[in-house]
Amino acid sequence: MANPRFQSNGVDLLIDGLLAAGETAGDIRERMWQVAWARGYQDVSVPIPVPDVKIEGFCVLGQRFSAHHTMVLVDDGEQLVGLVDELEEPPLGAKVRMQPLYGTSAHWGFKVMATLGCGLAIRFDDDQIESGWVDRLKNCLHEIREGELALRRQIEIDRRNITFVLPPTPFRVEMEKADKEIRDRVTGGGYTDEEMKALNRAGKNQSEVDKVVAARNKRLVDAYRLETIEFRARIPELRAAFDEKMEAYAEFRREIDRCNETDSASRSVTDATLRATQQLEQIEQAVLNIRAADLARIEENPRHYLNEILQTVDLLFEMLPKRLQKAAVTGAK
Repeated sequence: MANPRFQSNGVDLLIDGLLAAGETAGDIRERMWQVAWARGYQDVSVPIPVPDVKIEGFCVLGQRFSAHHTMVLVDDGEQLVGLVDELEEPPLGAKVRMQPLYGTSAHWGFKVMATLGCGLAIRFDDDQIESGWVDRLKNCLHEIREGELALRRQIEIDRRNITFVLPPTPFRVEMEKADKEIRDRVTGGGYTDEEMKALNRAGKNQSEVDKVVAARNKRLVDAYRLETIEFRARIPELRAAFDEKMEAYAEFRREIDRCNETDSASRSVTDATLRATQQLEQIEQAVLNIRAADLARIEENPRHYLNEILQTVDLLFEMLPKRLQKAAVTGAK
């Protein structure tokens, strides 16, 4: 069923538009068919600029004919979309989004969302195949994994060397406990010998007994007050000791957290490199026409360029025909 937002037989439509604009087509027809067949298509579709059209895909062919006419072919995974407009030629292999524009000299707006990294260059209209770059990227990923394995071994050594520290009791709890100990010690002494003699002399004279008890209570209160004053004078010293314990515990926790976070991040890196290696297996089967223009920069320090490697492999994998992507997912499971 025809899609009303696209015109079929796009090769002829695009070339007729170029010729009508006074441009020289040259070998663009042959290159367009080369790209179409390489990507598994039998036709090129030309989009109609209606408001709700949005096309996302990969730039597989671009040629600038003049300041006002640039041809771009975009593979959106379902069809090969071509147009000629006044626009900047996007890099080959770039992931792009195109939408219609209104009120400007150009009919279409192009946004480049991602480009190939790692010094790789791709062509879709040329049969010159170079596959060494795949092994070189695999070696980079292997080197990164070996480095992460060594890092995790060191983390295990660091873990074993950490001195275990228990969290100190909260300072307020310590102070309340000390106050209770003072109170229990002071009040637990009972009556002195003199006070017991006074009680015996008082006999059944309740007034005299009350006086002895009151004197005893006053003695205990005074003793508690004196010990409390002495204890409070030591609070700054006790607080400093508590702070030292807290700092020791905080340092212990920092070391534990550092080891855990480093270990977790390292395992994530290893998983990502394994996934990228599996993707490269499928990419190699697709025999993409890629040339390693500046891969040596990555090989000098693969770990430093990890994100660039992963993003580039993801981008290349997304360019693959859907059947190869599904095979990779099935194999990973």
